[in-house]
Amino acid sequence: KKTPSLKYPWHLFEIQRYLFDRFLKRKIEESAEISKRAIIQGRVYIGKKVKIFENAVIKGPCYIGDETIVGNNSLVREYTNIEQRSLIGALAEVCRSNFQKDVHIHSGYFGDSLFAERCRIGAGTITANLRLDRKEIKVKVKGKKIKTGLQSLGAIIGEDTKIGINCSLMPGVLIGSNC
Repeated sequence: KKTPSLKYPWHLFEIQRYLFDRFLKRKIEESAEISKRAIIQGRVYIGKKVKIFENAVIKGPCYIGDETIVGNNSLVREYTNIEQRSLIGALAEVCRSNFQKDVHIHSGYFGDSLFAERCRIGAGTITANLRLDRKEIKVKVKGKKIKTGLQSLGAIIGEDTKIGINCSLMPGVLIGSNC
């Protein structure tokens, strides 16, 4: 199998999957605080001083960086990378996504999405990651539609961007930095 390359942001998903499949090992740092009522399944790395609250479920392969919080009744699923000092608030579902450092989300659904550093996402936000007709998702880049080769792609959000409550983001939407 060929080594994945990075040209567009969504190529990061293939690289992340490649790295997780080859190198991610199950490890839970001693300083992590995990509720006895949380469920951790599969190859999951949980960093230092992570807090995982009641009824949260983590299904690997997943990486959860140092000082991250996963709130009550949240679900973090396969191939999700959450970097340090991030917050996955109560009642959130995250799958196949990448959250860079210090990203805060609250209740909602975040599938196949990329969030750059220091994003703040309001409660009730949903990233749609499939077209209604289930066809390939195209992304508008510099005024031109680019084929992604993906049938599942959520939002790609730049650093320091804030999104209010109850927002719905269409598949393949790009939102820049400082928005």
